Amino acid sequence: MLLIKDYDRERNHRFLTHGPDVFHKALHWVLRGETVFHVKDPEGQDYNLEYVENQKWAEASEKYPDSPLFHQDPLYPPYLIYDENDGDRLCFDILEGFERVWFEEVNEYTVVLTGVILKYTSLSVSFADKRIFRFFPESDRLSVTEDKPSAEDKKTLKVIRDFYPSAFICDFYTMDQVVLFHHIFVLQWLTDLPLKAGSGESSPVRYAEIVVARSEGIGSVLTVYARTKSFLQRFGLEVTLQPGSSRYADHIIEKYFNIRMTPEDADETNTVYITNYYGLLFTKMLRYSQGNDFDINSLNPNFVEEMKEYGNAVLNDKKMLGILLRGSDYIASGMSGASAPVTVESALPKIREWMDEGGYDGIFLATEDQDILDKMKDAFPGKIRAVSQERYSITDFQEEGVTTISELDSKRHPGDDYDNFLEDSTANYFYALYLLSRCESFMYSGQCGGIVMTKSLCEKGFKRMWCFAENKEIR
Repeated sequence: MLLIKDYDRERNHRFLTHGPDVFHKALHWVLRGETVFHVKDPEGQDYNLEYVENQKWAEASEKYPDSPLFHQDPLYPPYLIYDENDGDRLCFDILEGFERVWFEEVNEYTVVLTGVILKYTSLSVSFADKRIFRFFPESDRLSVTEDKPSAEDKKTLKVIRDFYPSAFICDFYTMDQVVLFHHIFVLQWLTDLPLKAGSGESSPVRYAEIVVARSEGIGSVLTVYARTKSFLQRFGLEVTLQPGSSRYADHIIEKYFNIRMTPEDADETNTVYITNYYGLLFTKMLRYSQGNDFDINSLNPNFVEEMKEYGNAVLNDKKMLGILLRGSDYIASGMSGASAPVTVESALPKIREWMDEGGYDGIFLATEDQDILDKMKDAFPGKIRAVSQERYSITDFQEEGVTTISELDSKRHPGDDYDNFLEDSTANYFYALYLLSRCESFMYSGQCGGIVMTKSLCEKGFKRMWCFAENKEIR
């Protein structure tokens, strides 16, 4: 992102001329290692442009998550090359429901975004920064105001100058300019191939291949696969998984799930390659998709029948409260916001309240954390039901010096034993989610792939739901 700074006469930098293409001219030299530019404006005040890398800019903020998972691959691409006039590869999903966009600061992204919003949408734009008139004339759709939109104004998208963790705190009414730019230009980041909504069979692009981060569990893999299908269906693309990319052997995925591996005829001429898993996952379109998501049809029918038989035997028509509590690697990796883990001690008052009010026969508990299971058994003697599986304590991660379950599993089960272990643990994981879906009400620690799938597997819907991380009942 190029920031607009006061003109500095004391420093010697490349000179550019102010105009509609000044940002692209500067980025041309950023690609060659330059980061500061003098801009001469024949009709106004001279200024400097200063380049900051999007990911480094975000990570410099105290509001950026501490988890090392979000410091490995960039969530925010640099966008050194883009085309604001390529309307077929601009995505305006993030603007749905708004009537106005308010920008706090004038910089490269807010100027470019103003142009595409005025050109391709009917929304109005306002700024707190009068320098916008260096780039656009004032009009009935573009204005400067000293009044910042209120928190109650849900028709105005508020775009602030500092990093704002929209995707981490479930708030897309306020965001920073990097996040908004990424949402609108995300298709250009994904591919250089021509995309056109509704192109269908006439389009040369046929596939969208996902390369999965090996740290991800099967729940996250399935959720992102389903949501990517939903997001890209407008282009008639078939979403596939790169063979061998996930930590689950291909034969395990094909045995239990309806996921297609990338076929042999896929190549760079007909395939969109999604290699940065997190860069797409943390967009509103995927992270909080309400469209086509994981459902029972994502599972192999034979596997579904096995789970139904198991559920009948374990629950036996009892009235159960389902609870999913993530711990272990969610604690070790420092998950925060809507995905933050919770302690059993903090959750107990609300659990006891629901147990008393609902008159439940017992609790079906889904957790990978041995400490959580032990504490819940102590708190509710004889009331806890759980699937038998390998579980973890926070001390296991500390002793091995790892932060994710995938890292710990690979150390505990080396060599050929790893695939066998993963198949067993994957089956047990879905047995647990299916049993949760058979419960009358559902309580959970925070956002994770298992939450999405549990809700999707629940055929009748839950009577009540509670999220501990958000401390509220979910309607």
